[in-house]
Amino acid sequence: MNSLASLRSQLRDQAKGPKVAGHWRPISIRLDQDVDEFLNVGVVLSYSGKAEVRMLDSFDRIKCLYDDRIDNRELQFLLQDIESSLIKAGDNFPDILSESIKLGPPLFASGETPEEIVDRFFEAAVTLGRPRGKINDAGFRYRSTPKLKSIIIDKLTETLGMRASEIVQDERYQLKMKSGHVIEIDVPLLSQSASGHIVSAWYKSPLVVDHNLLQASADLNLIRSNTDRQRASLSVLVPGDDCGMDIKELSKHRDVLHKQLDRLDKSGIEILQADSEDKLAELTTNWWKNIA
Repeated sequence: MNSLASLRSQLRDQAKGPKVAGHWRPISIRLDQDVDEFLNVGVVLSYSGKAEVRMLDSFDRIKCLYDDRIDNRELQFLLQDIESSLIKAGDNFPDILSESIKLGPPLFASGETPEEIVDRFFEAAVTLGRPRGKINDAGFRYRSTPKLKSIIIDKLTETLGMRASEIVQDERYQLKMKSGHVIEIDVPLLSQSASGHIVSAWYKSPLVVDHNLLQASADLNLIRSNTDRQRASLSVLVPGDDCGMDIKELSKHRDVLHKQLDRLDKSGIEILQADSEDKLAELTTNWWKNIA
């Protein structure tokens, strides 16, 4: 391409403008309740009625600052809950989420993709993130369960049309137990004859992966034990070889993952797994097309 053609190409790209535009905000938490200090632990981008979130997933610097005063496991689950709430709210969330959790002022942002925008501001705003320069962490970015659910449900709705409304659960399901008690469970897919859960195993911590799978299997088995819905599926996003983990981390992660999935498969839950959101969305949609 000569210089004139290159210039024309750049001008065309500029005329098109950014593909995504919205407002980004830092997510701050007061980690020490005895000190009135809020630290940034994530970034949220609101755009076109949706939310893209990236939360802290490395706690080395927090451990240096707080020693054993902070339980990293509890903090990790708290950050997942915050992310889930923000994604569910779309672009309609308050400035203050609780006494110890708040959002910064909204600032304009634009870019090629929501992920690219969030990653850019995360690197700038979340100084508690893992120090740069570590080869092992160069390419890893966790993929959250709430975001995965959103992608799969969108695909399901696009494919099944009106039939999807009979499967997709917008609210927590009120399950009536055989004992007569009623409990709420978070199962995203449910029909007259089957139930389905969606879980991302694309987290670096095996503890998080193990916890998420156990919770999903417990929900599905409760439905199978207390209703006539005997068919159940679990859609799992599994990290591929190029996920960004080093060989040792990935091996440990897969040991935990495969052990859990094998146990669930033997219990009668059909496992749908893939290493990309698009592939998993297709597998899940095809499974529910047969059910519906």
